[in-house]
Amino acid sequence: MKRTGFIFITLLTAAVLFSSCSIKQVQYTTRTVTVSGTGTVETENDTATIILSVITRAKDPADSAKQNADRMTAVTQAVKELGIPEKDISTQNYSINQEISYSSGRTVYGDYRVSNEIKITLKDITLASTVIDAAVKAGANQLSSLVFGSSNADLALRQARTAAIQQAQDAATLLAGTSGAKLGKVLKIDEVSGAGIPRLYRLKAANDAITAESSSWTTPVMGGETSVSVTVDVVYELK
Repeated sequence: MKRTGFIFITLLTAAVLFSSCSIKQVQYTTRTVTVSGTGTVETENDTATIILSVITRAKDPADSAKQNADRMTAVTQAVKELGIPEKDISTQNYSINQEISYSSGRTVYGDYRVSNEIKITLKDITLASTVIDAAVKAGANQLSSLVFGSSNADLALRQARTAAIQQAQDAATLLAGTSGAKLGKVLKIDEVSGAGIPRLYRLKAANDAITAESSSWTTPVMGGETSVSVTVDVVYELK
């Protein structure tokens, strides 16, 4: 009789535990809807970054380095005379390498190549064309890139994020209402992307024949706009 009572109590306890687990599982089941939203804002460019170089070659590395220094000094001076502060002109890279080629299985050592690359930051993009022309005429013979940007990029990013969230919320509200549910709180937000896409102009190496006497040409430059785009994935609770 005691043994039967023990078995009955054990089965009753197991049934209570199983029932408790089942109730707990239902309690934490949440209906959700996942939507995406994208916001894009165009902002006018008002800054520019120019990267250019002076490249020289000579049989002797010292001669090549001296020629390079003289030409880069002239380039820097020409840029400063346009009103560009010294703090906005910085050295990006400086290198000295001997050019090597191969002929009939033999190594042929050539001239020493010296490259001095500088970055020029402009707060006024209307000066971009003038700066490029002045630098080339003063001795710069390679223009690597011209990148436009916007000082309002942070504001544009905030606006794009707001628009992306609003679009996601509108989509979630429509889906919830159409399915007979109500939209609840936000459970999760993932920002898939968020970056400004600046205008990038890559230019070929300038011809060494261009000198200070070539003053009848002007480089056409247009700033355009920067596109800031943000995409978000949002998970909403459904009631």
